[in-house]
This record gives sequence, structure tokens and C-alpha cells, in this order.
Amino acid sequence: MIRILSAAGLALLLSSAATAQTTERDLAVVGRALSFLEGASGSDRTVAIVYDPAGQAEAEALNNAMAGGLSAGRVTLNGQLVPLGQSVSGVDAAMFVGGAASDAGAVQAATSAGVMTVSTDMACVQAGNCVMGVQSEPSVRIVVNNAAASSASVSFSTAFAMMVEEI
Repeated sequence: MIRILSAAGLALLLSSAATAQTTERDLAVVGRALSFLEGASGSDRTVAIVYDPAGQAEAEALNNAMAGGLSAGRVTLNGQLVPLGQSVSGVDAAMFVGGAASDAGAVQAATSAGVMTVSTDMACVQAGNCVMGVQSEPSVRIVVNNAAASSASVSFSTAFAMMVEEI
């Protein structure tokens, strides 16, 4: 009985880690990563926050954190709420939150449109849908999917590549 409960507890822990809510610290990591994008000019970066109904509160909290600009290293992040199903364009990155990260079609549509897609859900990156996955707790971890980055025509400076995991 204890083994069953332990296995169930471990499964719950692993699933909650994969879908952890995005925090302001995660946004700071994304902002710093955006400063290493090749071909980007200026310091302002617009980040679409793509959300499903279950992730709306998380998306609104992130948008509020970026209200008036959130300084993250050499860039300033500005949020733009985008409900799942709407087109993502004219932005520097699209942050998929809640269940939106598991909507492969929506993520791939943004990636195909040349938008750098990012999520705290590492499964999105491992599946080849998101370009980048970030985690800031318990320590900073950045994973870049090279195939998704190529599909989005996104490239990073060599210095950045030395600091991240590539798959």
C-alpha cells in the first residue's frame, strides 16, 4: 500500500512540475534569453501570453507583471494577452501558459510564423513544439529545441548556446 501511495505521489509531483505556473522570475529568465536572439534590435520585447480558459488567471498575472514594462537584463518585456485559438504575430516571443502549451497545433502555428515559442512546460520543448523551455526553481534551467528553433528561424548568439541545454 505504501509503494502504491509513493508511486502515486511521485506521479503527481512529476506532473505538477511539468505544468508549474509561470512566475515573474521565469519571465526574467525569458527576458535575458531574448537578449541573446540574433537579429533582434532595440531593447523592448513584446511577449504574447497565450492561454486557455484554465490558464487565464496565470496569463493575467503575467500580463500585470509586465504592465509598464518589466526590466529583464538588457531588455524590457511588454505583455500582450492572446486567447488560445487567436493568431500570434508581430511579437518577439509567445509564452504558452496553462494547457495552451499542450496544444501542439497552436504552438506549431506560432513557431511556423517565425515566433520564438516558450513555456515552463518542458514537455512542449521535448515534443519539438516550443523553441525554449524555462524553469527558475529550484535553479535556472533553459532548454532549447534546435529543430523548433530552426522551424521558427530563431537563432541565438554563441555565448547563449554555451549556457543552455540543447535537444
